[in-house]
Amino acid sequence: MIRLLLGACALIFLIEASYFATHRTKMYFGLPMKHPASVKTISQLWLVIMAAMTLLAGAATISLNLPLIFATLILGCIVELLMAISVSSLLLKP
Repeated sequence: MIRLLLGACALIFLIEASYFATHRTKMYFGLPMKHPASVKTISQLWLVIMAAMTLLAGAATISLNLPLIFATLILGCIVELLMAISVSSLLLKP
């Protein structure tokens, strides 16, 4: 069961990484790009971070090492929170 849930977690990270890869020059969520240079920079940053998280979650799925699983889940929660804060603050900046 844990292998299935970690696989879903890795899939979510992969989807987010692909979203940042395709939206380096596009609008986020249909909102106008007020700061195109900043959007490109933050997209590349989160693309790399989400790709690394995908690899980490994939490794935790394959190994079933409990400390690695817990570290992946805790780090994933923190990274998702930081991503949401940074992207939303960029989009809502005047």
